[in-house]
Parts: sequence; structure tokens; C-alpha cells
Amino acid sequence: MRLETAQVRLHAGICAGTCTQEQALLARVETLPGLRHVAIGRNLAGSWGAGDYTLDLQFEPDGSESPAPGAGLAAALSGMAEVDSVAYSPVSGGLRAPQLRHGIWRTLMLRVRPEAPDWQVRGLEQDLLRMPEYMPGILNWRLARVLSPGTWTHVWQQEFASADDLLGEYLMHPFHWGRVDRWFDPEFPEWTVDAISHAFCPLKTSLIANQNRKEEYAP
Repeated sequence: MRLETAQVRLHAGICAGTCTQEQALLARVETLPGLRHVAIGRNLAGSWGAGDYTLDLQFEPDGSESPAPGAGLAAALSGMAEVDSVAYSPVSGGLRAPQLRHGIWRTLMLRVRPEAPDWQVRGLEQDLLRMPEYMPGILNWRLARVLSPGTWTHVWQQEFASADDLLGEYLMHPFHWGRVDRWFDPEFPEWTVDAISHAFCPLKTSLIANQNRKEEYAP
């Protein structure tokens, strides 16, 4: 299984947020060879360093027909949008609510500083994966390392029942500010991350649970 996520920004003059526009984007993406599943969500107010839409794709496990990471997507949306995409491999994750419906999908793409030592990168990953222990509002989660070349090195994704759980408990939790923030703050000696893209959008059903099932039961 190969997974990709992308931030999609529409070109000037194209109106985002309509069903017609989303259908037009999906119609182009659905022609990609080897595509098994695709989901799109309009990013909500409060997202930053992101696009108009979050797009998630799952390709056939063998990858024999799927395009090179990001290349096929950029070509499919040429003339309609700017695409910031990554292919990634999950490191770890968890499911509390695999039957989640009508929730919130949050995608954080981050870039680790090239000079950051390995122990800092491991510490960052461990602290991100500890967050669900302290925050029950994180219903499902996945941390991944980016495989494709480009800006980003990691993707940290979570699913919530509502935006309040993300904007409230998650962003304001003492563990976030007292433990995790040090990896993102240049004033700390542990500073590891020098760029992020933060996006959240409506979620019809759990993407993490769905992708896990498709991987488990792939022929």
C-alpha cells in the first residue's frame, strides 16, 4: 500500500468550497493509475500554511501501475490547482473510534531541520505518539515518515469528533505546550522542526480505519 496526502490550492479566480469544484477535482484524480481510494475535504478556517483542500490517496499495494509519488497528482490537477503532496510510510498509530462518522481530519506536515541529530528526531516522534495518552479527544492517529523528495519529512494525522477537540484540548493541552512545543520552538535547545503546514477539514468516515482495513484484507 502506498499513501499520499496533498494540500491543494486552487488558482486565482477559481472558487473553492462548492460541490461542483470538489467533483471536478475528484474527477481528474480518479483517473490516476493504481488508485484504490481517494478522499477530499475543504480546509476550515484556522488552517495555515495549507491549501484550500486536503486530498488523501491510497494506491494499490504493488505499485506497479501507480505514478511516481506526487507526479501523477500534479499532472492530473494541472491548470486547476497548485499541489503540495507527499508519499509517506506509517511509523505508528492507533484507533479508538474506527466507526467514527462526520468528524474532523487534521493533517500536520512538518520539516525536521537537516542538522537535527537522530536523538532529537526520535524524541520528537515519541512525544507526538504520546499525545493520545493525555488527550482522549484524539480518537484515531497516525505518524508517518515522508518517502518522496521535497519540503516535508513527517506527516502527523489525527481524527477528532469535532473541531472543538482539536482547537481546544489538543492545541491548548499542557502536554502540548510543556512537552511537545519544545521541538518546534527555536528558543529551545531541542528545536527540531523549522516548518509546518496545519490543515483540518470535515471527515465523513475514518480514513485511518478504512486504510488499515484495505491494507489488512488486500488480496
